[in-house]
Amino acid sequence: MPFIDPNTAAEEHVFAAYGRAMHGAQALEHWLRILVQVHRVATKSFTSHAELEPAFDTLSTSTMGTVVAALRSLVQDPPLEEKLTLAVSERNRLAHQFFGQWSDVWTGVETELRMIEDANGVRTLFEETTQHLVSIISDHLDTIGSNPDEYIPGLAQRISDVADDGHLRT
Repeated sequence: MPFIDPNTAAEEHVFAAYGRAMHGAQALEHWLRILVQVHRVATKSFTSHAELEPAFDTLSTSTMGTVVAALRSLVQDPPLEEKLTLAVSERNRLAHQFFGQWSDVWTGVETELRMIEDANGVRTLFEETTQHLVSIISDHLDTIGSNPDEYIPGLAQRISDVADDGHLRT
């Protein structure tokens, strides 16, 4: 892999795009955990936040793939499953192969622009998948009741933030 000088303007844009894409992956993982948690509350698997908290703690240390597997057993949504399968694959590629893949063809600014496009495309996948998750969570709010914060502190505001401006927050 060629030496990368993170101080050059073009390379800074590559790293910024990569960072935004990885943030999208982390936000998606966060919302996956929330959806699993919300679904468990909606199906009455847990009766209180105190009972749910240990299960959420277990989820918080699980890999994205493990959380997706747990979600598949709870929510039957083929379009979401397709997005999640791709999202897990792309997240793993970003984390473990992104720079290595590009190193063989790295020729300077032209390659850097393609890398930015790649990272931005993956970030869009994460954002679209997160929007899908949030819409499912919103559907469950009627089941949970008028105070979702009782089970997941801050959930109502987080859903509102994503629904209002589409920005991913963790």
